[in-house]
Amino acid sequence: MTSTEKQTYRTEIIILILAFLVSRLFLPLFGLHFRFNALFIYWQYLDTDTLRHHLGQGLWYDHAQPPLFNFLLGLVLKVSGSHAPTAFALLFKLISLTNSLLLFTLLKRTATRPSWIPLAITLVYLLSPALLIFETELFYTTFISMLLLISALFVLRLQQAPGLRIPGPDRGGLWKNVAGICIPLALLCLTRSMYHLVWLVVLGAILLFGLRKTIAFRPLFIGLLLAILFVSGWYVKNYLLFSQFSTSSWVGMNMARTVFHDAPVKDSSRIEAFEPFSDLHYYRPFISGPQEKKYAGLDDRDLLSETKSDGSSNLNAVGYIQVSQQYMAASKAFVKAHPAGYLKNVLQSSILFFAPATRYPFSEPEAKKIKYYDLLYSFNLSHFAAGKEQRRIAVVLSALPKLLVYLAVVYLLLRNAVKQKRISLLSLFAFSTIGYVFLVSSLLEHYENMRFRYEIEPLFLLLLGQALALLMDPQKKQYFGIKMR
Repeated sequence: MTSTEKQTYRTEIIILILAFLVSRLFLPLFGLHFRFNALFIYWQYLDTDTLRHHLGQGLWYDHAQPPLFNFLLGLVLKVSGSHAPTAFALLFKLISLTNSLLLFTLLKRTATRPSWIPLAITLVYLLSPALLIFETELFYTTFISMLLLISALFVLRLQQAPGLRIPGPDRGGLWKNVAGICIPLALLCLTRSMYHLVWLVVLGAILLFGLRKTIAFRPLFIGLLLAILFVSGWYVKNYLLFSQFSTSSWVGMNMARTVFHDAPVKDSSRIEAFEPFSDLHYYRPFISGPQEKKYAGLDDRDLLSETKSDGSSNLNAVGYIQVSQQYMAASKAFVKAHPAGYLKNVLQSSILFFAPATRYPFSEPEAKKIKYYDLLYSFNLSHFAAGKEQRRIAVVLSALPKLLVYLAVVYLLLRNAVKQKRISLLSLFAFSTIGYVFLVSSLLEHYENMRFRYEIEPLFLLLLGQALALLMDPQKKQYFGIKMR
């Protein structure tokens, strides 16, 4: 990098930091403040008493969620004490800034011409209404993005490592890059149940295939194997304790929200007549067997109590394991009997995936505070829709721009990859992760697909940067390093 390029890089970093600071200073003026109350009302979190005083025990017996984010919550609560709201607010702003700088660094290395692309795309991300709102929510959305970006950065470093196809003396550099890839991927699986062990195995196989003829193959194979064994350990623990080979026992309830959407059941003798994730007392007729006796004495506070210490529902109670299993059985029966109805809901979920992230139910009240900015930036027409049908039409119309941009970027990059007969390791990583999240969220989830998309939005922005560079300079070989055949 020349001295001029270094000066330009420093200037652009200063612009990003100033844009971040100025924009965040304006947030309180619009009523956007950090929402610490999520700690007490979100289903995914352990009781605050458990987080503060019994963290290890609570994590070990948590069958509902992977352990990492609850561990982070408990750690911050223990360290910050009464200053926890301020500590969390600063932490989440730091995560947003870190994500922006990681995205900028990746774009500087993959979309260098024209020179305005990295800064422009990073500013689009940094100033997006969704990021402004999600960093005020005590949830793992931006934390997931950070882990993906860290892994992506080391994928790129490994891809661009000198002498990758020829053995050299710097084997330590390879192991650092492998650690930088595998550790965040393992942490992802232990943060969010969507990133299943199967995803880690398949993504690892894709990366290994891309590096099959390089000296990085063996270190990456060992790193991925250790990551898979590490994540598998938690799956085995849940299987031995709760007969659940997963990091979450809620899969059946999540599935039911998609399957039975727009197909209400009024027969109260069937579990699908009740809204998934309802209070446990609604499900008592469907819970059989000595659940309490089986788990009594292990962690009664988290496994046997129907409510948390603040009176909110405790969805980590063991009764929900059986509830979720029954929802899954009912969902499978409905899909078998009414496949067209299920596919219709999947289609709706697929459209929701491309809707503005500010359409996420927990973000809508905050988005209304900046609705004109959100309308201009995100094309969120839901702000001006009244009633169920109008809101559905607004969601579809709002999703179209993002859908068209995604399709255009995928078309441009895949066409170029076929033409060049090469594809980069970073692009394989991004395409695979985006495709996986789209598929799983459409099949198994509903209402939250736009947030799932926003978690992986930085990976798409990397592809967008490459597509823009390709449009500006069609002769530039954007894809290198890995032959397609």
